[in-house]
Amino acid sequence: MTSRNGAGHAFGLGANLPWVTYGCDFGANLWRPRGGLAARSDLARLADLFGELSAHGLRLLRWFLFCDGRAGIRFATDGTPLGPDDCVAADLDAALRLADRAGLGIVFTLLDFHWCKPARIVDDVQLGGRRAAIGEARPRGALLDRVFGPVLRRYGTEPAVAGWDLFNEPEWVTLGLGTVQPATALDAGVMRAFLADAAALAHAEARQPVTVGSASAVWLGLVRGIGLDVYSPHWYDALDARWPLNAPVAALGLDRPVWLGEFPTRGSARDLATLLTQARASGYAGALLWSVLATDTASDFAGAAPKLAAWRSEAGPGLVSPSVFS
Repeated sequence: MTSRNGAGHAFGLGANLPWVTYGCDFGANLWRPRGGLAARSDLARLADLFGELSAHGLRLLRWFLFCDGRAGIRFATDGTPLGPDDCVAADLDAALRLADRAGLGIVFTLLDFHWCKPARIVDDVQLGGRRAAIGEARPRGALLDRVFGPVLRRYGTEPAVAGWDLFNEPEWVTLGLGTVQPATALDAGVMRAFLADAAALAHAEARQPVTVGSASAVWLGLVRGIGLDVYSPHWYDALDARWPLNAPVAALGLDRPVWLGEFPTRGSARDLATLLTQARASGYAGALLWSVLATDTASDFAGAAPKLAAWRSEAGPGLVSPSVFS
């Protein structure tokens, strides 16, 4: 996929789901011993929602998979990953059925930066505290070989999987980039090596494109040259001074397409039409709005939907394609 500068180039549209219940959509834990998505009783409601997203012209859905490690992965007592639990495949299959019926492609985000945050125990379930599974050789190898590998292998040719996002905003737990707290961060070289190993594994086991959800374009140096197929930096007002949305994508000097992996639908000084128009004019190949079901201060899909329809009407043809991420 290639993009062209200017307002008229082909431009993909999608959304960050990014979860139904954070960290619990895929796999089981003590809170949800029967598993996540496949065990839900409201899949018909989700099917209707996905149909609505498709009707709005959205073709990609970014969905977080293992998040902070609270569900879906079996761990040894020392924290070494042992593999996906017995519910993960059924939950992923359920997600892909929903997406396929709606004509959506899913970009699965394997880990969230909260994976590396200090551990918290809530009702006997550990949240975060998994930094060693990236920073130390043996558990890192186990995470790649025993957890990522089986998932990538099983779904690596699945048509409804549009891509693999290895890590959501790793900069927030990378020393010298998004944080200066060594007790809760990883060295940039360690993080980069992990992402490079994960990218190589994804290419070996799967056919879909591989990306990383960078917190800002200003930090793309962390992932430049590690073998990604698509770059997907995020943009929010707070970081615009570091890399403005209207800065030309060509100025990044990248050899792959660049998507806007997240942008706010609430709380921005710019309205939705302005954000999308600027992203397209800057040369982004597409954009994924934040978000459909998250409840944070940057999310308002209900309010964004009619504005999105108006923008699509004014922007003209050539916006979307089922294969825009490939």
